[in-house]
Amino acid sequence: MSKHSLRRKDLPSVSLLQKSFSSPVTCHASGFYPDRALMFWRKDGEELHEEVDLGEILPNHDGSFQMSVDLNITSVEPEAWGRFECVFQLHGVKEDIITKLDKEVIRTNWGISAPVKPKPEGPEWVSLVGYVVSALILVLVCAVCGFTFYKRTTRRLSPETTQRSATPKHSLRYFMTGSSGVENFPEFNVAVVVDDVMVVACHTKLYVKQDWMNEVFKNDPKQLMIYTDSCAENERNDFKQILHGLKEHFNQSEGVHILQRVSGCDWDDETGESIGFDKFGYNGEDFISLDLETMKWVTTKTQARITEQKWNEETWRANRGKHYLTEVLPTWLKMYVNYGKRSLMRRDLPSVSLLQKSPSSPVTCHASGFYPGKALMFWRKGDVELDEEVDHGEILPNHDGSFQMSADLNIASVEPEDWERYECVFQLHGVKEDIVTKLDKEVIRTNDKTRSDMTLLIVSVVVSVCVLLLLLLLLIAAAALKKKRAHCHQSSPEKNSSELSERLKPDT
Repeated sequence: MSKHSLRRKDLPSVSLLQKSFSSPVTCHASGFYPDRALMFWRKDGEELHEEVDLGEILPNHDGSFQMSVDLNITSVEPEAWGRFECVFQLHGVKEDIITKLDKEVIRTNWGISAPVKPKPEGPEWVSLVGYVVSALILVLVCAVCGFTFYKRTTRRLSPETTQRSATPKHSLRYFMTGSSGVENFPEFNVAVVVDDVMVVACHTKLYVKQDWMNEVFKNDPKQLMIYTDSCAENERNDFKQILHGLKEHFNQSEGVHILQRVSGCDWDDETGESIGFDKFGYNGEDFISLDLETMKWVTTKTQARITEQKWNEETWRANRGKHYLTEVLPTWLKMYVNYGKRSLMRRDLPSVSLLQKSPSSPVTCHASGFYPGKALMFWRKGDVELDEEVDHGEILPNHDGSFQMSADLNIASVEPEDWERYECVFQLHGVKEDIVTKLDKEVIRTNDKTRSDMTLLIVSVVVSVCVLLLLLLLLIAAAALKKKRAHCHQSSPEKNSSELSERLKPDT
């Protein structure tokens, strides 16, 4: 390992994420190196333990790392939020990254809309009061504008959503594996998966992985018996015979050999259409599959021609396969979806953030907190999806059972005027709306101090201009008041003289 890599220290981008008003606030740090880091929440300088759920350090696809820590805010009073801080410490770096608990900087997909209060009616204002009130309103507007501009760099990200067509399909898969010559590995394995969720497994015996699947077997004992017999004898023996026959045919008495089978069906709950399939693979390559239209076993491999001929002569194989693939399995799949719909149809949208280490580094679009772990994320320019400029990360699990993923956009060749044409798109399986986040410098989370200093400079200029306008209005108001008083002094002697004359007139 080089001296440069041993001394390498990369600070992360830190974000505060939250799914809903009542859910925990997640402090998420991504992009740090090396992976020797600490993250914790503290209140008034004291580290918290009971209200905090600490996640593991996970690798990013670019070689850096990420981690998160959740703070339970159910018992936190609103006025006490400013007393809480998230602290990130990287080994070998003296300065901590401290992020205060602030509603203004939390990234989430829900928005807050303040009610509009009606204007109170009142009498007409005299000119001086009008000047003063106008000045105060101008100051307030300027302050709000300046504060909003400053907070835009840390504001909540409210991504746009666009409709896309999504067909609600459900799937049932049976993954079977038979092995020979593999030490410390079962000779026969089965995994039953519904909508990407494992519900049953078979090794030495049958294992039920979901509580609702126990309810299925309780209400349908015959189905449980089929699964149990297949695990113990039927499929196990059939698999052994096929694997033994293939080894004999290819004269493979020694070595490691793997036979795989994937069968099942897809069901569209809108159209009612179901499609079945049954495929075999041998030693990592496609071997043979069942064509339900011709009711024939077919293959493109020369080595499988003898098996193809033999199985097509054994018509019971295709007939039994068609019965299960077109009748039994679709019925079971509908039953499973009905029993397990609460967990199978669970859909949690993520919080999406744009992260960047430095002005020249790629912009990372990071989504965290989604469920299930079946999603797509990509960058696009206009309506064209980008490939060459994008580095896609893997879907990683969070410690709370949800998932996260990211996609990096190389902005080296992106012209400043083209930034608004780039969008990060997140698509969750089973959800029709995409989460679309525009490439915007003002919403990118970064530790770049130059950008922050520039923002503060601009805010200072805005505030200074507002103060000058206030002084100008006050001068105008003072001049108007002085002019009004001078006018009153000029007319007062004439008025008093006429009143005195009236009083001195003799009575008639």
